[in-house]
Amino acid sequence: MLETGVYLIKPNIGELAKLIEVERLELPEVEQAAQHLIAKGSVEIVVVSLGAEGAILVTKDETHFVKAPLVEKKSTVGAGDSMVGGIVYALSQNKTFKEVIQFGVSCGTAATMNEGTQLFRKEDVEKLFKELQA
Repeated sequence: MLETGVYLIKPNIGELAKLIEVERLELPEVEQAAQHLIAKGSVEIVVVSLGAEGAILVTKDETHFVKAPLVEKKSTVGAGDSMVGGIVYALSQNKTFKEVIQFGVSCGTAATMNEGTQLFRKEDVEKLFKELQA
């Protein structure tokens, strides 16, 4: 259950399906599902992580999909938390929503480039972020 008035949530596609009480969602249905939560007043920003596919950020007025860069994945431990950290940091720096999702995807992807529980390296994030902006 999602409380009313939350600023941002970052579910994966399966978690988003549960939030809107459907069995499953396909990628083309994600934006509409996020808009449903926004229209209800439950949340202002929905960022849906799609694993290797990337992520989508949805607000009342904007939608931005970012495909994850292709990298050699060594571990997915901490990738979602790294994405959230990147999103929060980018928001705190007054980045555009497009830059926010690009930075979040860069942080999450960079985390997969390291083994075990080691999180991302700053230089990897900066390189991936530049690639996504190109």
